[in-house]
Amino acid sequence: MECEICGEETDMVYVVEVEGAVMNVCAECAKGKKVVQKIDLSKKENKEIKQVKKEEEKEIVDNYGSLIRKAREKLGLPLNVLAERINEKESTLLRIEEEKTLPTDKIIKKLEKELGIKLTEEPKEQSNVNIKPDEPITLWDAAEKKEAKK
Repeated sequence: MECEICGEETDMVYVVEVEGAVMNVCAECAKGKKVVQKIDLSKKENKEIKQVKKEEEKEIVDNYGSLIRKAREKLGLPLNVLAERINEKESTLLRIEEEKTLPTDKIIKKLEKELGIKLTEEPKEQSNVNIKPDEPITLWDAAEKKEAKK
């Protein structure tokens, strides 16, 4: 198995969390990081490289606050009742509805189940703005890339 950080071949794979991303790394690169799982490939009979499945990255939909509010009001649920049903603080839900706070994955799942809505979507396609790795990025390039996302 090849370490996803340094590229070194290793039989002892550490599945670590690095700034929210799950990666398969060697022992050296795993130091100081949150280790989720440890896999010893040398003990595998067939020595197949087994990639740990990464949970699909999803992003929260635009206007998630108003979507939550509309679904809640459609069901006739006051905010305090919804908070009690999903075992969250009313103030937390209010901040989420006002889009002052992003909901955690746990809260997203609870809201989707309780309100019957979908709050996540597949990441949008990367823009077709070509930026070469050896060239510095300009403010114009960044603006074009941002505009292409819309």
